[in-house]
Amino acid sequence: MRPYSPERVYTLEDLNDWDFPGASLAVLGYPVTHSISPQMHNAALQKLSEKKPGFSDWRYFKFEVPPEELIASLPKFHEKGFRGINLTVPHKEIVLDAIETKDEFVNCTGSINTLKRTASSYEGFNTDGFGLLEGIRRDLGSEIKGRTIYLLGAGGAARAAAATCIERGCSSLHIVNRNQERLNRLILDMQPLAKDASLPLNGYSPEDPIFSIPNDSLVINATSLGLKTDDPLPVREDSLQSKVALYDMIYNPPETRLMQHVRKLGGKYANGLSMLVYQGAKSLEIWTGTEVPTSVMMESATKEMAIRV
Repeated sequence: MRPYSPERVYTLEDLNDWDFPGASLAVLGYPVTHSISPQMHNAALQKLSEKKPGFSDWRYFKFEVPPEELIASLPKFHEKGFRGINLTVPHKEIVLDAIETKDEFVNCTGSINTLKRTASSYEGFNTDGFGLLEGIRRDLGSEIKGRTIYLLGAGGAARAAAATCIERGCSSLHIVNRNQERLNRLILDMQPLAKDASLPLNGYSPEDPIFSIPNDSLVINATSLGLKTDDPLPVREDSLQSKVALYDMIYNPPETRLMQHVRKLGGKYANGLSMLVYQGAKSLEIWTGTEVPTSVMMESATKEMAIRV
């Protein structure tokens, strides 16, 4: 048997010959090199195995899967016995129509980030909303309920955030995105939820000269702008007021240009590391059916980020 390393980035070619003797878990993305999910999941599994030896042969890996090959690859992952799969950019929306059994939150968001193996296929879940709520609660000391929310982005992560904000009783939700087609589609999809909750739902372009984010708003960045140091801000500098709070889903780099700008304005801000940890913990809980040591996952994720910075 060949050696298997959670540090390595595997491909679909590697999947063809996969014969790992234990229980395999994985994150699929494109790209996926940056992912620290294997480190935090394997740390949690090691801790779990101290009291429950059955988890001693569980391992979490990462696979780089091109989006056009994702759907066709899922039966192969099932054939090779993968018990659980996380999906990251750009796979969360692509996979939707390929999964028949989904939890209620997936139907609300139109986005899947967690697959659990069944006898014949996979069942779909979305744990991003849980991760977002815990991240905002723990890092910003805030709740969604009663807040004015400005959500930046209209992709898979934004969909989960939008549904979460509405379900958790925000006072109003304002979605900001450059691509008007994606923005309009998300607004349309969220309109029934917003109507049931009797809350205002609006869409904006960040280039609109009259667009601004008022004081005391909670801003959630669900765009990828900030992953690169030369990325532009997802909104104009002058559209942000001094007393906003920002939760940026990006965790690498630890401080994006948007976070730096909010810091200069004197606002509160946090990166998305806590969201990554808590959505991951919820996924691992779904796969293992047991309580997961979240503190171990956070410690491992923090340590790994310190190495990479």
